[in-house]
Amino acid sequence: MARYDSYGNLDDRIGEDLDQGFVGFNNRLRPDQLRPGNLAESNNGRMDLNGEWQPRKGIEVFSSPFSPGVFTLPFNLYDTSIPAVSSYTRAGEIITVNFGSAHGITNSTGVNISGLTPGGTEDPNGNFIVTVIDSDTFTYTVTSLSDDPTGTMVVSGMKLDATAGNFIEASCEFSDPNNSSESYVACVGTNSTVLVKIADSGNTTVTLTYPTGETVPEGSTITQAFNKLYIFRKGQIAMEWAGDITSPAFSLVANGTYVQPTPIPITDLDFSGGIATATSASTSSLLVGDILTVTDAGSSGYSVGEVVRVNAITSFTTFTFVTNKADATNKNATVEKVGSLGLGFSHMPAPEFGTYHQRRLVVPYQYDITGSSGSATITDRNIVDEALFSDILDSNTYDRIYGQFRFNAGTADHIVGFHSFSDDKLVVFNRNSIHIVANSLDLGSSISQVITNEVGCLARDSIQQIGNNMIFLSDNGVYGLDFMDLYNLRGQDVPLSSSIEGTIKRINKAYAHNAKSVYFDNRYYLAVPLDSSTTNNALIIYNFINKQWESIDSIDSSDWEYSELTVAGEGDKRGVYVINRNGGVHEYESRVDDQDRYIVQVGGTITANQIKSSALTRMFNLNSIDRKKWNNFDVHLQSSENNVSNADLQAITENIDGIIDLGSVSDLNGSDLAIDEDVSLRGRFGNKRAYGLQFKLTTTKGRPRLRALKVAGAMTFKSLNKAE
Repeated sequence: MARYDSYGNLDDRIGEDLDQGFVGFNNRLRPDQLRPGNLAESNNGRMDLNGEWQPRKGIEVFSSPFSPGVFTLPFNLYDTSIPAVSSYTRAGEIITVNFGSAHGITNSTGVNISGLTPGGTEDPNGNFIVTVIDSDTFTYTVTSLSDDPTGTMVVSGMKLDATAGNFIEASCEFSDPNNSSESYVACVGTNSTVLVKIADSGNTTVTLTYPTGETVPEGSTITQAFNKLYIFRKGQIAMEWAGDITSPAFSLVANGTYVQPTPIPITDLDFSGGIATATSASTSSLLVGDILTVTDAGSSGYSVGEVVRVNAITSFTTFTFVTNKADATNKNATVEKVGSLGLGFSHMPAPEFGTYHQRRLVVPYQYDITGSSGSATITDRNIVDEALFSDILDSNTYDRIYGQFRFNAGTADHIVGFHSFSDDKLVVFNRNSIHIVANSLDLGSSISQVITNEVGCLARDSIQQIGNNMIFLSDNGVYGLDFMDLYNLRGQDVPLSSSIEGTIKRINKAYAHNAKSVYFDNRYYLAVPLDSSTTNNALIIYNFINKQWESIDSIDSSDWEYSELTVAGEGDKRGVYVINRNGGVHEYESRVDDQDRYIVQVGGTITANQIKSSALTRMFNLNSIDRKKWNNFDVHLQSSENNVSNADLQAITENIDGIIDLGSVSDLNGSDLAIDEDVSLRGRFGNKRAYGLQFKLTTTKGRPRLRALKVAGAMTFKSLNKAE
């Protein structure tokens, strides 16, 4: 804008302030304390190395893996006030039910029948719609019923079928160990798990069934280890799938009281080229890496007590191990898997989660498993700060002496999560402390030590290792551990989230333990429940290139939640996938336009909404606390490479407080910004008087890029009276 070349003593000198790019947002400091390049707010925006702020890309439905399993009927939930049945009779498919007094049931509503023994193949028990004959009689129909039932009938309110609905309770990436290009998102449903193939754009799915009568409750977790998928259900027997697409069914892990290993007679032992091939009745109890003790040397040339390690399992009856014996054939011996001391081995103790570390599975040790397999008894130990390590490459065997560790015994603390780190260190995150277990390859010589008692982890799935940092959500915000000299861990004294304290204070602490996170494209994505939400309704993003918090993302729907976050896929399909518990799998930031397309109901239709993006700048004050007369602005914008763009512009003043409507980009430009067009727009504030001024851009079309902003004003308030 035009200015004077020179000023007189009575002239108000025009001052300018400028932001030539943007790197992050900060809502801890006052807007007038922020440095150039820092925004006060960034909603659904991204800031890359070129310093431009731009709305994020839209999300797209990738797969809706489950079909709706429930339907709606006009029924009443009758309580126990329904009187006892006095008699019932069958005539064909119709059963007539008589009561000794008024039943109070409304015609064409549902009831639940129980207590009957079928006379044939058709079951007269269950939920049925009734036809009311009179106040103490109704009938219901059982299709194909041809025999009289027996037993005492009980009529109650219709019961909801817990197996009818299928919600996504957990997720992870499953990579086929035999094919590096096969990547799936494993969606753990209430009644089945569905693998969604990334390479086929979600069109190919594989359904994995559960054992009869087994379901997955909310709060369960899943992980891939030993080339298998494990579903952990707190206080219930875990389930495993061997990873074979041709056998798509989960089974219960080994359970019940652990039976110590039995001798394995080797009926034929051949030595050739340093490899021993052993033939036994069965190798089903062996795993690669098992250590075997010789209990009867036979003709093998070994001594009782010597040990060998299983090198390979070549068939159902043969396995191999490395030997130093000379070539020979037709030898024999008896071996036995190495047993444990004291308390002995245990099967997997019905954990809530598990972590793969140094070829072992590490789980919380909260429950004891006893009894026989298939009818095991699960007992709560009422100990929540112990971990249990499995044997190497054996998820079914846990040594309760050498493989058991307790952290912060005697204090009100409990295990929240584990993270496997380099140099054979397992980081143990407690609620109020952090520990390390070192040297887990040899559990007998493993040690544990405290990193810090000053901070703990609030949410297990918030833990991510990024370069030389391990970050997680704590009571004080997003904290970190630094890897210092020779991989020693040291806790940070200042939270990583200190600059967005205003957002951290909005997290609903009662539900913060459900927070989720992933790391991708140099960004840390943290899904949290903000304000009064009981589900993760916002995504907070930290940009490790800019070293700044970048955005608070959200979806314009009260029914949406960031239930699960997973990084999956290969090539251009690799990215962040967001799972909505009540909907499906969504590919995050995959669309080039300003639309979010998502599903918020199992089997529902796709909803499309425009992304609500906005950027609010720091408060410009011309480095003075005097009141200014705000004169003009100059904003540089550029449309995206794929979309026509538009946005509303506002100025927000403080002391005197007010909002100045500056119009839209199309108003100032004469039209929307064409695809990839850049423009410098100039306008006036109308000489509004205020101490400071913020500039706000709210997108209304496309994904315009905010490149630079300049504001100008003059010192004008020289009175000693206060300004309000």
